[in-house]
Amino acid sequence: MITDNGEWIMLGTSLRDPNRLRNVDDLVSFVEKVGFIPLFSNNIEDFSVEEHCAAKSWWTGNAATDPWEWRAAAAAGGRVAYGKFFGGKAGFISAHWLPYFANYRRDGYDFDSLSDGGRAGRREAKIMELFDSHEELFSFEAKEL
Repeated sequence: MITDNGEWIMLGTSLRDPNRLRNVDDLVSFVEKVGFIPLFSNNIEDFSVEEHCAAKSWWTGNAATDPWEWRAAAAAGGRVAYGKFFGGKAGFISAHWLPYFANYRRDGYDFDSLSDGGRAGRREAKIMELFDSHEELFSFEAKEL
């Protein structure tokens, strides 16, 4: 995505591109195939969901065809995770790759070891405690709790 005079311009494909991602199932299969990928374009060409979707499909509000709307549905299926994984930028990680990303961010420690060693803060500990009583939560629910 680029910004021109305050307007966002998507860098996706055309609606005629037979290889474009057309729906949430295509997105999930794509993420499982590549392992992890940012949502929006970046300095690595062809390494974003944006570049594999039709540019005109974004922000239409149509849950069936709008890549922006697919985020929650893709994550809810449990096969991929959605979050700010790439230097504060949003993207997807397959269930297979998620433990590797978590371990990398924790420098090889599990959360209990981080906490015991004083490397996890009070805020992080409070977030982890939420999962003692909730199997899963949306981020807005966690913020409310």
